[in-house]
Amino acid sequence: AHPSATLSLHPLALTAAAMPPPPPPPVHLRLRVSITPPHPLPLPYSRRFSSATSGPATARHLSLRCGSRRRVPVCAARSEAAGAEGFDEELGRLLELLPGELRRRVEDHPELPALVEVVMDLGRPPLARFPSGDFLLSHRPISFDDLRQATAKVGDFGGDNRAGISRTLHRISAIRNRQGDIVGLTCRVGRAVPGSANLLQDLVKDGGSLLLIGPPGVGKTTVIREIARMLADDYDKRVMIVDTSNEIGGDGDIPHPGIGNARRLQVPNQEMQHKVLIEAVENHMPQAIVIDEIGTKLEAMAASTIAQRGIQLVASAHGLTIENLTMNPSLDMLVGGIQSVTLGDEEASRRRVQKTVLERKGPSTFAYAVEIVSKTELRVHRSLEATVDALLAGRMPNVEIRKLGSTGSVQQEVSVQKDQFRRGPYEIASQFEVASLSNARTSLDSAFNIDSANGHIENSNVSEAGFNLYAYGGVLDIRGNCLASD
Repeated sequence: AHPSATLSLHPLALTAAAMPPPPPPPVHLRLRVSITPPHPLPLPYSRRFSSATSGPATARHLSLRCGSRRRVPVCAARSEAAGAEGFDEELGRLLELLPGELRRRVEDHPELPALVEVVMDLGRPPLARFPSGDFLLSHRPISFDDLRQATAKVGDFGGDNRAGISRTLHRISAIRNRQGDIVGLTCRVGRAVPGSANLLQDLVKDGGSLLLIGPPGVGKTTVIREIARMLADDYDKRVMIVDTSNEIGGDGDIPHPGIGNARRLQVPNQEMQHKVLIEAVENHMPQAIVIDEIGTKLEAMAASTIAQRGIQLVASAHGLTIENLTMNPSLDMLVGGIQSVTLGDEEASRRRVQKTVLERKGPSTFAYAVEIVSKTELRVHRSLEATVDALLAGRMPNVEIRKLGSTGSVQQEVSVQKDQFRRGPYEIASQFEVASLSNARTSLDSAFNIDSANGHIENSNVSEAGFNLYAYGGVLDIRGNCLASD
């Protein structure tokens, strides 16, 4: 009906068929021009741009930016975020042991990242323990079904009534009744804290054996795990971990990444730990051995044997101070052993001690000892033998007090404070003169009924240095003046 319209469309159709594809929209052209500005683009804009464009030139430009120094802080932040995300995932696996209502109560707590443990006892309300105190999760008491559901999601319990969750550092401890049934659970949170051993970096680097002492829950396992990673990754040593309850390397056959390149030997039975220690030395040629919680005499003997073979030994033991180990007959071998010695009359008089004294029997298993006071404070003994000798002699040992900075960040500068407690024999003698001899002089004055008004004693408000000599048949002072006579 309209041939002119048909003729007008026909040339356009032919032209469209012969022309190449239309160019990209103007917005793409503008973006390609903006990839090489005088100043580098921020990283978030570069990511959006790389997803919206294509081409070899763009790919080359972005690869150069990925290798630039400006990306280093972002990569570090990304690794920290990945570590935090990994811990959140591990913490979520622990909270899966709880019933739904209890899990929601814990997740809503403001101190969730600092959770210490969750306690579930049969017939009692469950508790969540935080650094600030205990938190009641529910008024409903725990039932057998709650305990069965929790134990079904963890590994097998060993002879020490401990279990774990595969590839995590959490520890599940059971309480059983006389029939062997589980009536209570302690679900303890395990964390790999990078930098937790920075206060001890100089001791670890020196290569001497190191003993960590502290009460339960102070963080010994966390520190010893970081020391194992430090020895394997930072100092390239062959490290073997003798893991008694899978607390250092985590539960399961694949160790937790928190131990780095260190290898792990699992202990099938706690009573065989001393044999596994010797096996690690004889079969795997380690340069350093890490063991947690030495508690028996056999384990202490095995540790002493390893230290005598020239292998760096890092171990922990329960106690508050080194003095606790000297009084523990099962662990005193770690500090060289304690024996009772009878002195002669002349030696006892020279030392001013009783004839029967305690002395160190032999060399100490460890070169250094560290008393863990808290997660931010340590007491370092650079010579364990000198410390033990001082304690047995009744003197205060030489110790270093090390604390983290006030910022609380592990990467911050560490402040070291040294307190000198060592006193020489002359200082002890001077204190003895001021206290004991003055009291003896007063008692002698009263015994002889000396009246100072008669001029026998010269009164002075200034204390005289030196000592008084009390001869038989009379009392003379240091100048030879007669104070009293028969």
